Amino acid sequence: MVDAVTTTTLIREHVRGDGATSRLPARLAGPKDLCGAWLLSVALLLCASPVQALDDSDKTALNARYGKALETELGLLKALDQLDRDAVDIDAQLVHMSIDRAKATDTLQQAELQRAKAQSELAAMRNAVQARLRALLRVRAMPALKFALSPDDFERSVVKDHLLRTVLAADKQRLEEYRQRLSDLARLTQQRDQDLQKLVALDLQLHEQRQRGEQERRDKIALVQQLDEDRKYHDRLVKDADAAHRQLTAQIATLQEWQERKYTFAATEGKLLPPCSGRVEVGYGEVKHQRFGTVTLHRGLDYRVTGQNAPVRAVFWGRVAYVGWLTGYGDTLILDHGRGWHTVYAHLENIRAVVGDVVAARTRIADVGGSGSIKGRFLYFEIRHNGQPVDPSDWFH
Repeated sequence: MVDAVTTTTLIREHVRGDGATSRLPARLAGPKDLCGAWLLSVALLLCASPVQALDDSDKTALNARYGKALETELGLLKALDQLDRDAVDIDAQLVHMSIDRAKATDTLQQAELQRAKAQSELAAMRNAVQARLRALLRVRAMPALKFALSPDDFERSVVKDHLLRTVLAADKQRLEEYRQRLSDLARLTQQRDQDLQKLVALDLQLHEQRQRGEQERRDKIALVQQLDEDRKYHDRLVKDADAAHRQLTAQIATLQEWQERKYTFAATEGKLLPPCSGRVEVGYGEVKHQRFGTVTLHRGLDYRVTGQNAPVRAVFWGRVAYVGWLTGYGDTLILDHGRGWHTVYAHLENIRAVVGDVVAARTRIADVGGSGSIKGRFLYFEIRHNGQPVDPSDWFH
């Protein structure tokens, strides 16, 4: 793989300050190698590293960046949301830049192959031209009078003169071709150098983006750590969680009611299947914080699911009433089941439905994700009636 360090070394070694160039390595990594390597880099970038205790300087820097978020409603959750969304944007940019880099590497490789071919052809042409020049010099060294008064008859002398002129014309054309090939080689070398510089620029951008993504990841880890260590951050989170609940309630109140009367959600209590596999990590009801002793109301169920691409399924027939990002819930989908009943699915990824879709029970509507989450990948699920949450536990058999 040609990484940023390797490429920088190449530009220093092969495009020197005096403008001279030398040959690049014969093989550069191909697009598939690069895409795979960069996607692996992105994956490694997003893997959580062991959480280390924050020292005073870290906490001071964290407060400097996010202290104001504690003074506004939803400020802390919005800050965490922004870190999440920035990370998603950076991931997308890294993938696109990786593709661009692979293309640039392929272009550079093709330019170097063309340049090597032109250089080889030029060397063969140079040998031919040098041989013809040596022959021409020997002919020109022969006195013209001796050539004209050779023992051959006049007719043969005329033929020889014609042949000589033809050979000289051919040699002149060969010299012109040689000059043109020299010009082509200089152009290909210049193009190769430009492609190499473009590759270096892309590598520098990738490096900067990875650094930015790493800072975002560190900030989120640090903020989440402060939620358990700093009472000020914890209290702000409790207030913001209540504000997020009110925001969700207000969002449901704005939704146009589904007029379908065929399906009666209320009759399904105790008969539904869970929205995903996995265990319920946090149930409905009051939750006491072990360190600070604060009691909060958990209005839904947290499902912890292992593995990637775990499906989230509609628990019952319904119309997709909302799809979007909600602070504190991340990517969220709300199903309207009619007669004031809604189910809420939060922290999703790969949402597979749009507003207006009518989905059947057990339809895969999304995957379990970590969007807007402060504790990794899990599904948050609610059942609401007339906008108010009810305990979902009683609805599953």
